[in-house]
Amino acid sequence: MCSRSDADLGVVGFFRKRRRITVSVGADAMFQSIRSQRRDRQTRAAYLSGRSRSPWLLAIALCIGCATTQPQAARLAPDGVAQEAAPPIDRGATYYESEIGGLSQEDVSEHFLALRPRLEDCVRRASGRMSTLGGRVNLRMRLDREGQVRWAYLNESTLGDRDAELCVLRLVKGRSWPKPLSGEGLAETSFEVEPAEVPTDLSGFKGRLLAERARAVTRRCRKGVRGEFRATAYVAGSGNVLSAGVAPSSEQAEAASDCVVEALRGLRVGPLAGAQTTAAKISFDLP
Repeated sequence: MCSRSDADLGVVGFFRKRRRITVSVGADAMFQSIRSQRRDRQTRAAYLSGRSRSPWLLAIALCIGCATTQPQAARLAPDGVAQEAAPPIDRGATYYESEIGGLSQEDVSEHFLALRPRLEDCVRRASGRMSTLGGRVNLRMRLDREGQVRWAYLNESTLGDRDAELCVLRLVKGRSWPKPLSGEGLAETSFEVEPAEVPTDLSGFKGRLLAERARAVTRRCRKGVRGEFRATAYVAGSGNVLSAGVAPSSEQAEAASDCVVEALRGLRVGPLAGAQTTAAKISFDLP
């Protein structure tokens, strides 16, 4: 049996050492490879996780950008129909002109004051025929843009004389007035004339009888005209109507005033009590 020589042992030792070194080197490389693969997996997982989150981050950023840049959506009405956006408001200078403008009250008052003596003359001339004639008058009128009278009527009159009332209206309509500041203008004035002789009041049965007959005979004058008339009449001792006047409720009703007065003048209620010589006066409504 042969024994191994030192040389053989040296060779075997060399190989053993070489094997151990080889094994050691192989194990280190394997461990390094495992660690490298683990780091690769961690890096890939982190990358993939970052990629999976990036679309959400991008979507959020885009939504924020849309919220700040896109216009506001149209509002919905209660019935679900979209409402259009309101037009922009023009804050610049704008001019408006109404149908009824303004009048200088001072200028109108001066014109009425200058005309008043002639208005009172209308009543005084009529009182030459009847000393008991007098009363209060309130006049309304509308002026066009040039200061001319478009319409005028007596919304109140206790004169009881249509001729005197028409004289007042003719004077007002034939005069030029101040031009309205814009559009057309409305004006109003009143005056009162005391009678030379104070009339008695027609009341009681004769007064009610006259009012009833007046309502009956004036219906034909309406012709579609609405509103009340305020009538005033003077009655002689014989019971005949001496004079009558009327105040319509509007400018449209003025057209029927002459017909109403003409009907009133033809009324008779019979002799008054006491055979009085002074005319009696009465005012009543014609609905």
